[in-house]
Amino acid sequence: MTDAANKTTTVEQPAVERRSNVVLRSLVNEMLQRVRDLSRRTAAWSVEERTQAEAELERIMSRVRDEASRSRATR
Repeated sequence: MTDAANKTTTVEQPAVERRSNVVLRSLVNEMLQRVRDLSRRTAAWSVEERTQAEAELERIMSRVRDEASRSRATR
C-alpha cells in the first residue's frame, strides 16, 4: 500500500468507531443541530435568551459527556 492508502485507512477507522455508539452519535447530532439553529439567530439576543441557549447547550453537552463516559467504561 502507498502512504496515501494508509492515510485513508487510518481516517476511516475512527469514523466507523465513532458511529458504533448510536446513542452518543444521536446526542452529538442533536447538539450540532441546536448550535446551528442558535447561530442563525444570534444577531439580536437578549441576555435572557442567551442565558437560556447556553443552559440548553450545557444540558445537551452533559448528556454527551455522560454517554461518552458510559461508553468508555464498558470497553
